[in-house]
Amino acid sequence: LASMTLIGCKSTPNYDYDQSVNFNKIKTYAWIINAKKSTNEQDFYQSDINQKRIASAIDSELLNKGLKKVAPDKADVLVNYHTSVVTKIERDISNTHPYYWSFGHGFHHTSHFGLHMNLGNLQRQYKAGSLVVDFITPTKELIWRGAQESRVVKRLSPEKRNERINATVAKIMLNFPPKKSVE
Repeated sequence: LASMTLIGCKSTPNYDYDQSVNFNKIKTYAWIINAKKSTNEQDFYQSDINQKRIASAIDSELLNKGLKKVAPDKADVLVNYHTSVVTKIERDISNTHPYYWSFGHGFHHTSHFGLHMNLGNLQRQYKAGSLVVDFITPTKELIWRGAQESRVVKRLSPEKRNERINATVAKIMLNFPPKKSVE
């Protein structure tokens, strides 16, 4: 999911967490001050506008989960996210005329079934966006990470971009806090 306009894909977001942490005790959060967004490709998708959309979507999800935003020195957990947009190559092998029937005429009156394969190799470049959300203790230990990657969609309206980002963040945040937590 990049800072982006990621296609809502049906894949399950990737997540991991420290199983020794009692997530039930987390009631407050703050953003890491001066957190640097990782950008390996400066382009349209890595804009400040999209960065604000992502932060707002994460804030909204955390508020819905009952967490309160506070000053960093008062937070139970610190939040950060990373985005990237990379160019990937997709390869397809296409097959035309998967089979044919051939009936013989003449002296032997035979029929034949044949298999005809015409394979073509297609390559397409596309941009894949990733969004990674981290939860870190005040002592700088990573305790939860969620991520989503998908194709970047071009030429979306600002409203559609908001929808895509909100949906991507909601998917990632489905698994926070983890269902099993140390008591």
